[in-house]
Amino acid sequence: MKKDVATDWKKFKLSWKNMIKKFKKLSPEYTRFKKLYNKIKAVESTVSEIKDDTTQIKLEISEVATMIETLMDGYADLESYMKENLGSDWKILKSSWQKYKKGEITKWEFAKIGLSKVGKKFAGIFIKV
Repeated sequence: MKKDVATDWKKFKLSWKNMIKKFKKLSPEYTRFKKLYNKIKAVESTVSEIKDDTTQIKLEISEVATMIETLMDGYADLESYMKENLGSDWKILKSSWQKYKKGEITKWEFAKIGLSKVGKKFAGIFIKV
């Protein structure tokens, strides 16, 4: 008797699960939910990849800033060299340069600011490719 009840109970649970699955497949709300859920998962993975790429870029900027810091030592009159080669972009860096001269920021921090505000042009005046 117990075996029959247990067997019937398993059959009932299985048929109930199958009925719910069929209902979910036929329900338009459920299909919309599944589509949205899959899109959210795709966005999450893309965001994760972007975060990884951003971290990598930040590391590379730090490495380039270190290189530029070293290369800056090779110029006797660094300020006039930057004014001459940066042109109008020098105005963007002038306040940061003043902070560097006062000792408020380090040369590495100045190089990093130059890379973030001016970009390739700043790196290009020190790193000749």
